[in-house]
Amino acid sequence: MDSDCLIKLTKAGAKEAVAAAAVVCIPVLVRKETVDQSVAQGFQDAAAIRSNIDQGRLQVIAAGAAASRIAMPATKGETEVVAAFAGGNFDVIASDDRRFLRKLSAANIPFLTAATCILYAHKAGKLDHEEALALLAALRPYISGEEYSITKLYLERHT
Repeated sequence: MDSDCLIKLTKAGAKEAVAAAAVVCIPVLVRKETVDQSVAQGFQDAAAIRSNIDQGRLQVIAAGAAASRIAMPATKGETEVVAAFAGGNFDVIASDDRRFLRKLSAANIPFLTAATCILYAHKAGKLDHEEALALLAALRPYISGEEYSITKLYLERHT
């Protein structure tokens, strides 16, 4: 998971449900950005993320040697996320950065957005229908109107 998705899920209060539904791993650089640098700036989200790391709900992983083999133009954080995906046994990358998602799509790398992470937690039985809708509503200020509407429609029709 990248920083953008992790922060949005944290702000919406959905991070714990998502972490209960799936193993959530973040590269070292994402931890530095979302915890170390954010604590210094006084962001409350950083304390919640640090607590989840300390409790083992979020796993911090090294990108490893695969980072040097990434052919995709990306920021350092994106490179670490893709390298961790390439070097590990992962199903998807979670991100909410539209530019990064376009790169992942072009590279045929599967991904989830913050909203679809909530859907995943619902499908995995970690959220009931009302909880999923409430978390999606809490996420609404941080995602596009289109993504919110599509996700809400899916939740309403498939429950």
